[in-house]
Amino acid sequence: MPAAAPALPSAALVLGAGASGRAAARALLRRGVPVGVSVPAPAPAADALAALGAEVLVGDPAANVAAWARRHPGSAAVFSPGIPPAAPEWAAARAAGLRAQGELCLGCGLLHPATRLVALTGSKGKSSVAKLLADALRAASRPAVPCGNYGTPVCEVADLDPPPAFAVAECSSFQLETADARLAPEAALLLNLSSDHLDRHGSLAAYLDAKLAIFAAQPPGALALLPEPGSAGPGAPDPLARFRERFPGREAETFGTGPDARWRWRPGAVENAAAGLRIPLSGSYFDNAVLGPAAAAAAAILLRLGLAPGAVSGALRGFVPLPHRMQRVALRDGVAWIDNSKATSLAALLASVRMAPAPVLLVAGGRLKEPLAPLGKELLDSGVRKAYTIGECGGAMARAWSSALPVEDCATLERACAAAARDAAALRAGCVLLAPGTASFDQFPNYAARGDAFARLARSP
Repeated sequence: MPAAAPALPSAALVLGAGASGRAAARALLRRGVPVGVSVPAPAPAADALAALGAEVLVGDPAANVAAWARRHPGSAAVFSPGIPPAAPEWAAARAAGLRAQGELCLGCGLLHPATRLVALTGSKGKSSVAKLLADALRAASRPAVPCGNYGTPVCEVADLDPPPAFAVAECSSFQLETADARLAPEAALLLNLSSDHLDRHGSLAAYLDAKLAIFAAQPPGALALLPEPGSAGPGAPDPLARFRERFPGREAETFGTGPDARWRWRPGAVENAAAGLRIPLSGSYFDNAVLGPAAAAAAAILLRLGLAPGAVSGALRGFVPLPHRMQRVALRDGVAWIDNSKATSLAALLASVRMAPAPVLLVAGGRLKEPLAPLGKELLDSGVRKAYTIGECGGAMARAWSSALPVEDCATLERACAAAARDAAALRAGCVLLAPGTASFDQFPNYAARGDAFARLARSP
C-alpha cells in the first residue's frame, strides 16, 4: 500500500522561482504557510513572491537549505523538477531532515474534491495527448484543464474558481522522481518509452522506473494503461513486465497496433475487439502507425471517463496539434515545410520522419541528450532523401549517417534551410522537415524559439 499523503507542511522552502516554483509558493502562501524561496541570484520573480510575503534567500542553494532548516526544523523543501537528485541541495535537505517534495504532488494534494485527476507520462507525444484529452472533455461540457509539465501548474489548478471537473496532468520523469501518495489518478497512462534524459537517470531501466511512479498510488479500480509488450524495441525493458514486478496483483490494460493489445489502432479506427467497440478516426492527425497507439490510449481513457464513442471519434478527427509538433508552416512549389522542433530525442526524430510525406529533406542536430545512433539506413528506408545537420553535434551526426545517406553539415539553421530550399526546388513534392532529435540549448533558448526561427526561414523568399 502507498504511504499516506503528506499533510500541508508547517513551513516550506521552495527551491527555484520558475513557473512551478512560483505556483507552489503562491499556493502555500494563500494557505498561511510560511514560505522561503531559494534563488542563486536576485531575480524579479523572487521579488514578486517577496511582495506576497515570501522570504527570499539568495546565494548557494545548499547553504540556503541549511539556513532555512535551522529556523524551520521538520519543514518541507519543494524542489523544482529541473534540480536533479544528485544536486548538493538535495543532500543538504536530507541532512537537515526536510521533507522533499515537488510542485506536482503538492498541487495534487490541494485539488478540490470535485476535480478528478487523470495523469499521463511518456517519452514523446504526451503533450498532444494531454491536449486531446482536455479538448475532448471540454467539448463534452466537462471542464478540464491540461496541467503539470504542459499547461498550468497543478498548484494553480487547485485554486481555480469554480474548480474544473478534470485536471489532466502531464508528468515528466523529473516530476515523478518526487511522486508520493497525493498523485492518485483515476486513469494513468504510460504512452511510450524510448531513450531520453539518460544524462540524469543513468539508464533506460532507471528512467522507466521513474515513469512507473505515476501508477504507484492509484486507487482500487483505477485504469492503468501501458504499451503492448515489445513496443519499446529490442533490448529495452518492457514496461508492462516491470509494472507487474513493481505492483503485483494489479491489473493493467494495453494499447498499440498488435493483435494482443486490448486497445488497438488499425488504419481508420481504434478498436477494442473484446468490448465490440470501433472508434473511427479516418483522416485525422492520429491516423498513422506512429500516432495511432496514442489515439488508442486516449480513447480508452475518454470512454472510461464516460464519453460516448461518437464524442471520442469527433475529438480525434477534430484535433488541432500543438505548435512545433508536425506543424506545416509553409508550402513552397509543392513542398511542405514542417516544424517538429519538439522532436528532441532520436526516437522522436525517426518517428517524425515516418509521419512525414516523402521524399523528406531532414534538418537535424543540436545538443544531444543521448548517445548518437547510426540511423542513416533507417532514415533512408523511411523516406529521407538528404539530411542537413546543424549545431553542436552536427559534424558527428553527419559522420555517423553519411555512409548510408547524403548529409550536408551546415552548422546553422539558416544555412541548412538555404541548402534544403535549393534542393527542394527539384522535388515538387514531399517536405523539408525540422526534426532535430536533440535539445536546442546550443543555439536557441528553447525548442519553440528554434521552431519559430525555422518557420521564418521557411516563409522567406
